Amino acid sequence: MLLLVLLLALLVVLAVMIITRRWTGRLASLATLIAGAIMALWLAQVGLLPGSTGPLTPDRPRIPGLDR
Repeated sequence: MLLLVLLLALLVVLAVMIITRRWTGRLASLATLIAGAIMALWLAQVGLLPGSTGPLTPDRPRIPGLDR
């Protein structure tokens, strides 16, 4: 749900940047902040952040022939 709200907020900010063409620097900074939050949430859901259980955790199953 939070990811959906952030995506909607990012679309609104980008639309305001295109339509008004004012405060472009501040809106670009806000868009970057929102995009970073979206990326952090997505990486946490996938399990690629430290402390999360995902494909890069030490307890993942070994694949014979591929893991050395």
